Amino acid sequence: MNPQTLIDVVKSVGFISDCLRFFIHFGPVNSDSMHMSILNSDIGDFIISFLVASLGFVFYLIIKDSLRVHERLRITENNTLQIIFQRITGVFFLGLLPVFFILGFSGHSFKDFGMVMPGADSWLWTGILGVIVVLINYFNASSKDNLKQYPQIRCSKWTLNTLLLSALSWTAYLLAYEFLFRGFFFFSSLRILGLWPAILVNTGIYSLVHIPKGSRETLGAIPLGVVLCYLTYKTGGIWMAFMVHLIMALSNEWFSIKAHPKITFVNSWK
Repeated sequence: MNPQTLIDVVKSVGFISDCLRFFIHFGPVNSDSMHMSILNSDIGDFIISFLVASLGFVFYLIIKDSLRVHERLRITENNTLQIIFQRITGVFFLGLLPVFFILGFSGHSFKDFGMVMPGADSWLWTGILGVIVVLINYFNASSKDNLKQYPQIRCSKWTLNTLLLSALSWTAYLLAYEFLFRGFFFFSSLRILGLWPAILVNTGIYSLVHIPKGSRETLGAIPLGVVLCYLTYKTGGIWMAFMVHLIMALSNEWFSIKAHPKITFVNSWK
């Protein structure tokens, strides 16, 4: 990862934290929480979720590409294992850290952070947005900018084994990712800031973490972040956002495999 890019992310996180002071001061804070321990309160949930979503993501970016870690794990020459390691690292920093906090300190249950069964509206929006992102990925897959980054696993021969391993790691990573952003962080923000300030802060951080992937994805994350946050609020859970994000990742990966001139797919497990 480019060191300057990391510096830009950290500076941007500092700017967002300054904005949060304004929203917290003027937002609809529940006065009852003032009588509770800071950790076991809505404010505690919000502060921890912000730290995990910002600084936790920075640590994730550092560790996932650490040459020293790759050497220790003996995966420096294996791109497939490097990508799987990156996604597993994301599961820990983005998913398990919020889980540990909720279990140990939060006064709320997982349901209060969007972990509820999806209803009919979740499936409806998943279908609508899923069709849209698949069509976008289909026409964008062969572009040079897309093929520079995707598929992330750069092996020249993809097998059913590779396809399954990548799909499972994508699923675990994006579940952790959406639980953090549209679950823990968004619902914590919602209780402190109200709807639109929470969407603004969430989308700001969501866009910033896309900086390492280039300006196109960073800017594209803004409208997507707003839509996913708003529909998460309307549906009451994270599952629509998770399923749409997963459809986006897998369809782009599969179309990119087909479009990449140096990658072939072998319909075999070996």
